[in-house]
Amino acid sequence: MPIAAIENIFPFLIPMIIFMIPIVAILTHHQRKMAELVHGTGGEGVGRAEVESLRQEIRELKQLVHQQTIALDGIQRGQLPPVPVAQVGA
Repeated sequence: MPIAAIENIFPFLIPMIIFMIPIVAILTHHQRKMAELVHGTGGEGVGRAEVESLRQEIRELKQLVHQQTIALDGIQRGQLPPVPVAQVGA
């Protein structure tokens, strides 16, 4: 390749290199974050026990919402919700 051809390409190479530096930095940062997620070594990783605890709380909240919805439906129909009966001899 003659020297004149390199001199013609050189002005285009400088801006390309300048724009490639932040792109490469962003991609490597993203790749590092994804590797942390995949391998579970994130800085604020949530443990399996915590996730299961949150799932149990959500189940309990869903059950409570269902009970309250049924009670409100009964009130709207003019029926009183069942009164909890105290156990005899307790």
